[in-house]
Amino acid sequence: MRLRTAVFGTVGLLATALAAALVLAPAAVGESVVAAAGAFDPSFALVGGSLLVGLCAALAAWLGGDAGGSGTAFDAAVDQPPEAVTATESALVAAEVDAAIDDAVAGDDEAMEAVARRLAEAATTAHAIGAGVSRESARKAVRSGTWTEDAVAAALLDPSRPQSLLARLRLWLDPESERRRRIRRTVDAIERASGGER
Repeated sequence: MRLRTAVFGTVGLLATALAAALVLAPAAVGESVVAAAGAFDPSFALVGGSLLVGLCAALAAWLGGDAGGSGTAFDAAVDQPPEAVTATESALVAAEVDAAIDDAVAGDDEAMEAVARRLAEAATTAHAIGAGVSRESARKAVRSGTWTEDAVAAALLDPSRPQSLLARLRLWLDPESERRRRIRRTVDAIERASGGER
């Protein structure tokens, strides 16, 4: 690895020096190139060209292959990205929420109650922030359903408040879609209550 760094460093240094010479003294560099070309024996062009191509091919194979080596830091990052250190060892918080919502949509009453509790807490915080009231006042508003104008969201978080006849009919015809719709409407209402737009 250090040899590669040295090779690339040397090549880069030579290229920089040549570029600086071309910028600062182009006439002198041009005269040197013409003088070198005049002293050059064309019979060695084929041998020199072949050697140069062979050297470039060997260097490319050595730099690109790395068979049996440890690889570069970039290779290691691709094989084992930094985020994998924590992501593979612990469950993500959102994954737990997604799983609870999926269970609730599938008809698990306990999961629906758990989702409703989470949404009620989120609605309490959102209403407290958006309306500029205390958390206790926000909690009372969520319990009474006055925190939002969305009747579907209010009824999901306040079980004593009935859903509309149309919502109950949807629940009977397509329970999973209706449960998902109620959760989505509640999430949207929470975002609006906090002052966000959806």
